[in-house]
Amino acid sequence: MASSNITIQCWKCGATLRELLLPFSRYEECSTCNADLHACISCKNYAPNLADSCSEDRAESVLDNEKANFCDFFKVNPKAYEKKDQAAATAAKASLAELFGEEVESDTEAQTSPTAQADKALAELNSLFDEE
Repeated sequence: MASSNITIQCWKCGATLRELLLPFSRYEECSTCNADLHACISCKNYAPNLADSCSEDRAESVLDNEKANFCDFFKVNPKAYEKKDQAAATAAKASLAELFGEEVESDTEAQTSPTAQADKALAELNSLFDEE
C-alpha cells in the first residue's frame, strides 16, 4: 500500500515524512534524525499515562517506547511530534553558567528544527559562493 495523502511527522524531530510506504516496516527510520518510526511513541495507541503505555489491551509490553518493535497493533500517528517546552532547561543552564562565571549560550539555534538549521547552513554556504 502506497503512502496516502496524510501528512506524517517524525515523533522525534517533527520533520515531514514523505514517500513512505504504509504500514511502516520495523526498519523504517526518519530521513532527518534517523529515529525509529515503527515505535510505540509514534503509534495512535501510545498512552504514556497507562502502565504499559499502550491503549491496546492485546499488545505485548515494550521496554523502550522509542525503539523499533514488532507490534502487530501499530497504527501510525501522523501528529506524534510534540514540541517540548525548554524554558525550565534554559533557565537551569543559565543559572549554572552564571554560577560558574560562564557566558550564557543562546538556545535559539538549539530549539530550531534540524530542517531549519540545514536551510540556514545552506543559505550561509550559498552566500559564500555567490558572485556579484
